[in-house]
Amino acid sequence: MNTDIPPPFYSLPEWPAEPPPVDPAGTSYVVVAIGGHARTREVARAWVEEAEAAAPTVLAVLDSMSADTDRATFGEVLAAARTGCRLLLVGGQYDVLTASTAAHDAGALPGEIAAFVVDTGDAPIHCAHCRAPHRVAGGPGDEVTCPGCGRLLEIHPHLAWSLGCFLASDAHAMTL
Repeated sequence: MNTDIPPPFYSLPEWPAEPPPVDPAGTSYVVVAIGGHARTREVARAWVEEAEAAAPTVLAVLDSMSADTDRATFGEVLAAARTGCRLLLVGGQYDVLTASTAAHDAGALPGEIAAFVVDTGDAPIHCAHCRAPHRVAGGPGDEVTCPGCGRLLEIHPHLAWSLGCFLASDAHAMTL
C-alpha cells in the first residue's frame, strides 16, 4: 500500500494583497471598476491616474456582472479594445472572475489582464446538477442552496478557470 499519496491539488485563485501596478508596455488601458465598494473606487482612481500618464485610458464603471446591461456594456468595452490594450479589473470576487472569463473568451491573453479583488464574500459557482453558473454568498468549503435547482451544494476548492466558477455539487453525495 502506497502511503506517499500527495495531498489533493486545489486550484484556488491567489488574490494579491495590493493592486498590481499598471503594465507600462500597454498601448492603451481599460480600467473596469465593478460594484460600489469604496476600495474599488480607490484602486480604479489610482490605476486611471497611472495609466493616463502612459497611454490613452478608458474607465468603465459597472454595478455588477450579474446585470444584463452591465455585461452588455462590458462586451462593448472588450469589442473596442485592440492589440496591446491592458485590461485592469477591480471589484468583488464574483465580478472580477466573471469579467476575467469574459475577457479571455473575447480573446484577451492572461498577460493583458490585471485583477484586484476587494471582497471575497460572493463567489461564482457552477452547479454540477443544473449545469448553470450562479452567484452565491460563500466560498470553497461552504454549503449553499443552489439558486437554480434548490439542492444543498458544497462549494469545492477548485476554480474552473474556463468557466470562471468554483465547482459545486450535492453536499450529501458522499454519504449516499
